[in-house]
Amino acid sequence: RDVAPSRGLGDVYKRQVITLIILAVAIVLFVSDKLPMGLVAFMVPVALYFTGIIEADDIFTCVINSNVILILGMCVIGAAFFKTGMAYKTSQFLLKYTKSERGLILVITLLSGIMSGFVSNSGTVAVLLPIVLGIAAGSNIKPIKLLMPLVIGATIGADVTIIGSPGNLIAKNTIEEFSNGSMTVSFFEYAKIGIPMLIVVAIFLFFFGSKLINDREAGNETLQEPDYSSVPKWHGTLTIVVLVLTIAGMVLTDYVDFLPPMHVTACCGAIVLVLFGVLSQKEAFASFEMLTVFMLAFMMPLGTALNDTGAGKMIAGAVISVTGQSSPMIIMASLWILTWALTQVMSNTAACTLLCPIAWTIAESLGADPRAVVIAVFIASSVAVCTPMAIPANSMIIGPGNVRFKDFLKPGLAVSLVCFMVSMILLPIFYPFY
Repeated sequence: RDVAPSRGLGDVYKRQVITLIILAVAIVLFVSDKLPMGLVAFMVPVALYFTGIIEADDIFTCVINSNVILILGMCVIGAAFFKTGMAYKTSQFLLKYTKSERGLILVITLLSGIMSGFVSNSGTVAVLLPIVLGIAAGSNIKPIKLLMPLVIGATIGADVTIIGSPGNLIAKNTIEEFSNGSMTVSFFEYAKIGIPMLIVVAIFLFFFGSKLINDREAGNETLQEPDYSSVPKWHGTLTIVVLVLTIAGMVLTDYVDFLPPMHVTACCGAIVLVLFGVLSQKEAFASFEMLTVFMLAFMMPLGTALNDTGAGKMIAGAVISVTGQSSPMIIMASLWILTWALTQVMSNTAACTLLCPIAWTIAESLGADPRAVVIAVFIASSVAVCTPMAIPANSMIIGPGNVRFKDFLKPGLAVSLVCFMVSMILLPIFYPFY
């Protein structure tokens, strides 16, 4: 009778150790960038299966997760927004009302931030890049002075909605899955932190951006402004209508009983755009951000394994043993800084995927509401502004702006500090620990 329990405990411990080893190897592979991220993400649940941590069905269950479907639907709508030129025309209209360098820094930061809250930050930067370069040339402003606010705004602005970046949906999924559905995340849930943070960053850059951003002459690379003359006007009108109605439907889902869930609403919007020929089927499929889908779908089993095997609690215990019985505020700040540091050198999606389940477990072990800590992790993962490889959008300005690696550091560190302060002030207010 004494042997069976010990063998049971030994098996539990073995499963925990195996899960932690797989987690550690995944972190090393993500940071080293030796293998494609999508491949690493797919290898993780396969490794969990062959080591007996999960069942075969668990590898693919998350592919049909509602948040994965939501990503695919919004990819199609975002692609139509760019293809029809509506994003380009909207930005041109707004940017022609200010000419001073300070004013342009403020408007570009806010404009790119708002756009990236609803479509991808890479797409936002790609669309605004030729416009910003044209404005810089016409106003005799060094391009780098406007391009840095462009990528900073696009990065920070992704925190305004749940669809702004993959990390937003990872945090949403963690909160809803680990709470067994007792906690939900609405479309504008993160706006309570994201909007104030974007505004504060924009104001900070308005006053200090010119001093923090190095002077650089324009690069040799030139970008031609896109031509949308062949796009039927009604395509653009329909796209705007679909985008507005889709977002409205997502916002009202929690308040109107007969409306479908958010991921179904996104799919309906995508169907309308393909049905009316705004996008072809091929263009719709090409818009899918498959790396994001792989990261979200195939890293979910690792988070579940950390929770089910108790490996997450082992990590939580180790953190608490180092920090002592620290307040949730100290834990939240520590995880924010850790995530922020990782996301400068590795995929912010990967950093968020790895640390959100751990953040939940640590906060829960302290008896605190885990939401603030999980949201802190995803916000920190989105402050990827200190290196050109932190997110793809950062690297897009290197050629046109003649931007160098060190040019990201000074404004990036300053903006990161601002975001950290805003996060630490607002998160405990909106999500009290006790």
